[in-house]
Amino acid sequence: MSEVQGTVEFSVELHKFHNVDLFQRGYYQIRAGLKIPSRIPHRLFATIAGQTGDSSLCSTCVHENNVYSRIFQILYRNEEIILNETMNFRVHLLLDGEKVEDALNEADFQLKLDLHFTDSDQQLRDVPAIPMISSRTLCLHFHPRRGLHHHVPVMFDYFHLSVVSVTVHASLVALHQPLISFARPGKGSWLGKGSLEAGPDQSSMSLENLVFGAGYCKPTSSEGSFYVPSENCMQHAYKWHKDLCLLLLSAQRGLHSYYTLIMNEIPDLPQLKLASASQTEYKQENCFMDLGYRYRKQRICGSPRPS
Repeated sequence: MSEVQGTVEFSVELHKFHNVDLFQRGYYQIRAGLKIPSRIPHRLFATIAGQTGDSSLCSTCVHENNVYSRIFQILYRNEEIILNETMNFRVHLLLDGEKVEDALNEADFQLKLDLHFTDSDQQLRDVPAIPMISSRTLCLHFHPRRGLHHHVPVMFDYFHLSVVSVTVHASLVALHQPLISFARPGKGSWLGKGSLEAGPDQSSMSLENLVFGAGYCKPTSSEGSFYVPSENCMQHAYKWHKDLCLLLLSAQRGLHSYYTLIMNEIPDLPQLKLASASQTEYKQENCFMDLGYRYRKQRICGSPRPS
């Protein structure tokens, strides 16, 4: 098969931390990380919204693609800490080019939230070594057309009774030919253990065969730029391109609809000027018309093959 690179962006905001009944006073920290199944070749990049330079480990920072919240001190029961920390996870996925939407639907994205604690001032000098005391994993039911928009209070276990309120947004933002290298799941050994192998991507089907269909024959050097694929191949390319465009436009429409809903519910929020739904439909129609025009022009005005 040949593959398509898809990009999904997740925005995660930690709003408030509420101490319900923590047993120990001291310093706490929340760490967030996105988990992607190893069976899907992927690259993950984590950033902090609005951060332009380096930051210390005691403030909000990124460490090995996990985001560390700032360290906060808890002294009293029912104490509430305002965090308001926003982080972004950008995931590049290598997807089956013939089943892009199905592959995205079946991707099992998970958000892992860990609670770390120390009561030692000295241990604050080595923030990554602060021990984890509780963990929660959220299954993110991402839909490539609708995206994901959810707000949820996450409660840690009974022995560390506390809650953090979390908002998660996600959207499909790009589909194109693979532009970066990916680590692929390696072949399992005789002990049944697998590994990740990095290296050049190997596909049993070329990009041309993916776009034009299995009946496409690569032109010889003598045919050069005069080669014109058959009508079946061009129709296959037109449909494949149309399906990818529809998927991306549906993702944009889903994000636009949610934003409009939020603006209507909370009119005091800053208003941003977005393209209207009619403009999106116009882009979609022009996209298909342009491809159809180029297809017809090539079929009618294409140069004949040299004899």
